[in-house]
Amino acid sequence: MELTEAVMVIMVTGMTVGVPLLGLTLRFALKPVVETWLRVREVQARGQVSAVELEGLRARVAHLEHMLDRHGMLEHPVTRASPELGELPERLAPVARVDRERV
Repeated sequence: MELTEAVMVIMVTGMTVGVPLLGLTLRFALKPVVETWLRVREVQARGQVSAVELEGLRARVAHLEHMLDRHGMLEHPVTRASPELGELPERLAPVARVDRERV
């Protein structure tokens, strides 16, 4: 076997084994980075929070403040920004959860 043949055998064997291993290594190394980038883009594409979500969040915060105030766990009394809320309920309606795919 000549030197040229030996070099070619080593190169072909190295590429046959090395290219798939390199591909798998890059896939597992880059997958978290790509998923994070895609989620950031998704959040940016959604833009601002809708008015319905904002009202739901306001109701949840008001309810939490009310419950903390009832149990005497607030340092400062609750000041209501909007008097039309009236009396707060004991429990809020359950929030719809978005199922996310786990990979």
